Amino acid sequence: MMNRREFTRLGGASLVFGGVSASGLGKIALPPERSRRVFFQDSDIPRIRANARTILLGPKFREWASRSPTNFKPAWERFRETGNIIYDLRKVWIAFEETSVAHLVEPTEERRRALLDSMEEVVALPKWDYMVDGDAVIGVMRSSMAVSRMLFAREALGDGMDPELDVRLMRAIADKGVEPCYRTIYGMDHPESVTGWRMDPEHPFVQDIDMARWPVILGSNNLRGAPTMGLGIGALALLGIDDRAEKWLAAAESSARTALQLFFGDGSYFEGLSYSEYLLRTVLAFCEAHYRIKGTIDWARELDFGAYIDYVAAMQAGKKSNGNPDIVNFSDASKSAYPCVTSWVEMRTGNPVAQYASQHFAEPGYFLDYLWYRPDRPSRSPSRTLKNYRNQQDWVVCRSGWRPEDAVLAFRSGWPANHEHADRNSFFFKIFGERILNDPFGAAYDPKSPAWTLRLTKAHNAVLVGGKGHQYHNGEEGVNEGKAKARIVRWDDRGETVIWCSDATQGYQLVDEDVSKVTRTIVFAKPNVVVVLDEVDFRTGSNTLEARYFPDNRDGEGMVEVDGSTFRIQRPNATLFGDCASSAKATTRAELLELVPGVVDEEAPATDQDFGEFPFVGIKAKSARTHSLVTVVVARPGATDKAPPIAIRQVDAGWAFEADGVKGILNTEGRIPEVLL
Repeated sequence: MMNRREFTRLGGASLVFGGVSASGLGKIALPPERSRRVFFQDSDIPRIRANARTILLGPKFREWASRSPTNFKPAWERFRETGNIIYDLRKVWIAFEETSVAHLVEPTEERRRALLDSMEEVVALPKWDYMVDGDAVIGVMRSSMAVSRMLFAREALGDGMDPELDVRLMRAIADKGVEPCYRTIYGMDHPESVTGWRMDPEHPFVQDIDMARWPVILGSNNLRGAPTMGLGIGALALLGIDDRAEKWLAAAESSARTALQLFFGDGSYFEGLSYSEYLLRTVLAFCEAHYRIKGTIDWARELDFGAYIDYVAAMQAGKKSNGNPDIVNFSDASKSAYPCVTSWVEMRTGNPVAQYASQHFAEPGYFLDYLWYRPDRPSRSPSRTLKNYRNQQDWVVCRSGWRPEDAVLAFRSGWPANHEHADRNSFFFKIFGERILNDPFGAAYDPKSPAWTLRLTKAHNAVLVGGKGHQYHNGEEGVNEGKAKARIVRWDDRGETVIWCSDATQGYQLVDEDVSKVTRTIVFAKPNVVVVLDEVDFRTGSNTLEARYFPDNRDGEGMVEVDGSTFRIQRPNATLFGDCASSAKATTRAELLELVPGVVDEEAPATDQDFGEFPFVGIKAKSARTHSLVTVVVARPGATDKAPPIAIRQVDAGWAFEADGVKGILNTEGRIPEVLL
C-alpha cells in the first residue's frame, strides 16, 4: 500500500492520462449503462428551459443572461492582476455558472466561444486552489467549484467542444481538481497522515491562522461538502478514463455519508441554515449524479430529509426588504436555502412541504436550481406544530405564522458550533416586518478587524456579567467553535404562550469562576409581548449585571430612546416599548456599541472602514451577590410614541408583571423559575 510520503510525492503523476494503456477503458467494471452525463440528459433540456421562465427562477435567469458572457472579461482581468484564488478566481467560476446556464437555455455563438476560450485558460492554470498539505495542493472550495463548473459547462456545450480540448480538460479536472479533493477528504478521514495543511505561500491576501486541527475541524463541518462534490462528480465523469476513478468514487461515497451524518436526528444543523444548504447543495450534486450513473445507493434514505425541511421552515423569518427570504441568523448564517436543495428533497421523497419551501422559503441563485425544480408538483404549507419549535440543539424558534408581518422570536441556547457567535441566551425578535431586536450581521472572520466585536456577547441581546460575556476565542484557528454551553432547563409550550428557561452558567464560569448561576427565562405571549427574567448569582463575591437590547440599524433607521427605566426602540414599521425592574439598583441608558479588534495588530494601518452604528438599550444593575432583572417589552405596528401600560413589581415569591392584557407571576424561589399566568 502506498504510504503518505509516497502519496504526497507522487501527487497527480499516476494519472492515467499521463500513461494510459490502450485497453484502459476495459480496466474498470462499469455498471450497466445508465447515463454518461453527470448533470442532465438531452431530454431534460426542454424542462430546464421552461424552468428559466418560471415565476421563481425567471428573474434570476434574466439577470444572468443579461450579463452573460461579458462577465468573463473583468473576472479574468482581475484574477490575472491579483492571482487571488479565493476571491477573484471565484468570480471566474461564477461567470462559468451563469454563462453555462444562459447558453443551455438560449445558446449563442458568443456564449459558446466565451466558454471555450475560458476553458482553455482554466486548463492552463497551474493550480485551482489555495491550500497545500506539505507541498501538494489540496482542494477545499475552489477546486470543487472548478470541477463542477467545468463539467457543467462541458455538458451545456454538448457537441460544441473540440475533442482534443475535451481530453485536456478532463486531464486537468483529474489532476488539478479531483486529486486535490481526494487529498483533502483523505486528510479529513485520516488526520494523523497529514503532513501539515497550510495556505499556499504563493497565494496572496490570506489570513494567518493556526491550521493544525483544520483536517478535523473542516472534516466535521459544512466544508466537507465541497471537496466531496468535486471528488465525487469528477470520479463519476472519469469512470473508464482514469484508473483512480473507482478509488475516488469509493472515498466520495463514504464522505457523503459522513457529511449527512453531521445533521441532528431532527434534521437541524449546528452551523445554521446557510451552512446546511451549502453542505447539501454540494453533497447532493454528487448524490444526484450518483443516482444517474451508478444507482447503487438510495441517498434519500441517508438523512431524514422531511425533518430537514421542517428545520428550513422553522428557521424562516419573513422577508428581507428586497423580498428575499429572511432567516433566523444564528452564527454567521445570513441566507435561506437555494431552491435546488428543497427541490431535490421533493423530487426524491415527494414531500409537498419541500415544494412549498422551494416556492416560499428559497432564494434562487445556483445553477442546480434550473435542473431540479419542478414547478407543478403538489405543495403543502408547514405543520402548525412548527410554530413552537425547539430542536435537539436547544434552539428555540416561536412564531405567530409564516407571513412577512408575523412575529418570530428565536432564542440561542445549546452547544458550541463552527461559525458561532458568543450568543448563549441571546434572542432575536421580528414583528411587523421589522427586526426590532436584532442578531448582528457582518461579523468579521479576522480578529484584527473591529467588526470582530460583532461576534461577541456584548453585541447580542444577552447579558454581561461584570462587564464580560461568556467564553469565546480570539480566532486563533478561524471561526471554529468555542467552549461555552447552555441548555434549556424548562420548556412549557402552551400554544399561543410559550415559556422556557435556559441555563448558561458554564459559559460564564469559564470567564469568572465565582459565577454560580446565569439563567434567562422567557415568556412569549404571541404575537407582541415578551417577558425576560435574567438571574445571576455569585459564590462568594459580587459583580454587576447588564442586559442589552439591539434593534436592526443596518439602514440607519433604528432608534433608541430611554426615559428612566422605560425605553422605546423604533423601526419604520414597528416600535418596541419596554420597562424593567431589578433586585439591585439598575440604570437604563441608550448607548452605542464600540467596535474594537479582538487582537490588536500594531503593524496594521488604522482602518477607516464604516462598519455601521449599533445603538442599544443597556440595563445595568449595580454590583450585588445575587441579581434578578425583569424586562418586559410590547411591540406595536408603525412608528409611534404612544406607549402601552407596563407594570412590574416585586412580590414575596419574585415578580409580578402586566402588559397588554398579559399578566403573571415569576416565582424565583427555586433555581429554575416557575411562571404563573
